Amino acid sequence: FLQCADCGEVWQCPRCTISLTVHQSPPALRCHYCGHEERLPPTCRACGHPVHEMRGFGTQRLERLLAERYPDARVARMDLDTTSTKWSHQRILALVEAGDVDLLIGTQMIAKGLDFPNVTLVGVGDAAPGLYRPNFRSAERTFQLLAQVAGRAGRGPKGGRVLVQTRHPTHHALVWAARHDTEGFLREERALREAPAYPPATQLVNLVVSGAAEGEVGQRASDVAEWCVALAEKHNLPMEVLGPAPCPLGRIKERWRWHVLLKGSSPVLGRVVRYAARRLTPRAGVRVAIDRDPVTLL
Repeated sequence: FLQCADCGEVWQCPRCTISLTVHQSPPALRCHYCGHEERLPPTCRACGHPVHEMRGFGTQRLERLLAERYPDARVARMDLDTTSTKWSHQRILALVEAGDVDLLIGTQMIAKGLDFPNVTLVGVGDAAPGLYRPNFRSAERTFQLLAQVAGRAGRGPKGGRVLVQTRHPTHHALVWAARHDTEGFLREERALREAPAYPPATQLVNLVVSGAAEGEVGQRASDVAEWCVALAEKHNLPMEVLGPAPCPLGRIKERWRWHVLLKGSSPVLGRVVRYAARRLTPRAGVRVAIDRDPVTLL
């Protein structure tokens, strides 16, 4: 992302509560949620200071650094920009398989399913951000990705190595991934989800309220939470109601987002979902989405 070195201004998407991502080819700032795009600014819009600080590492920046460090290496990049056209995945992977690529850089899409015997080294740049997203499955997701990408190295007789960059080497997801111990990770992660309870210790329903007016969305979310509490008390349902609270991604495509989280057993939540689906109807452009067993809480 782009940040002013003088006043600290960060370029945000005007339609979503997320920073814009810097792209170098072609040069632009883009939102990966709504598609908003604008030119790279020559000066800071807040203080007028020359803008030249780019924070974080993306595939394009890593590609440039590796090209400078290894000028004779044949480098390919596999991400959203390079795979947007038909058959682009296959073209890049065909070059790797033919031995015409020395270094393949990519996002999560290169972590799974690739079987190239000559791949002897896999590197993961900064594994920490995925560990601390506001989602109870963050550690699980990081462990899965590390286990999958580690399996890309050493699939032939030459063997292989995996290097993971992180500022938190003692995190349990990284420790168990380094040991290739899935059972050990599952035991520790399950124990952590007992208190407070998260799946598989309990089941979840996420009620996401969204609309164009922030105040109306917050009020509707409060009404939904009160309705759920009253429903549980009236029918003596063993169900916990958390919220309302703004979603971690509070605004996407000009729609503000709040959510209410329900915890309980599968039969209880099943009854609540069936009942709520008929009654939590849209009001004045504010809608309620019912997400049973949510994969993410973002």
